Amino acid sequence: MIKARLLFILITFCSLQTFATPPRTKIEKDKVTLTYIEVKDEAIEFAASDIHSMILRKNKGFLWPATKIAFSRKNGQLYFDVTAIDNSWCNMFRADENPYGYFVIGGRMFIVTSKGNEPIDLAEYFTCDNDIERTFYKPDATVKPVSKNPVWYYLHKGKMATVLDSINIASLGR
Repeated sequence: MIKARLLFILITFCSLQTFATPPRTKIEKDKVTLTYIEVKDEAIEFAASDIHSMILRKNKGFLWPATKIAFSRKNGQLYFDVTAIDNSWCNMFRADENPYGYFVIGGRMFIVTSKGNEPIDLAEYFTCDNDIERTFYKPDATVKPVSKNPVWYYLHKGKMATVLDSINIASLGR
């Protein structure tokens, strides 16, 4: 009985260590290697799924194959901006943001970053096992987006997220 308890504790401890591992991120001059992460927060997953569905329904939605979620903390509250990224991949990686990882919902890729001076522990919102990595090449800084990127601004409120504003949605078409 004691051996079974010790084995259970050992397995639990090892699995917690695996899921507590932060994602590996390698940033080089012209490329970024990110780890696949899984969303464990219902509000973030719902917002990502909702935006994916909205982009799919628009007649120019196919021009925006990826999205980026940038987290920031202001006055103790967690905010996140979801930006649709066009085929030129402009605005995918910005100097004022720290890449964290990526996830996929409904076939749409979401790059996760943090921004701002206040450090944000995203481990409570995402899990990572560092098994799957993907390398993204930074776009040419001289290339400009075809049109302005659609952006949705959210406030994270525990089990739900509130849309604060959205801009450039007309770029997605009707």
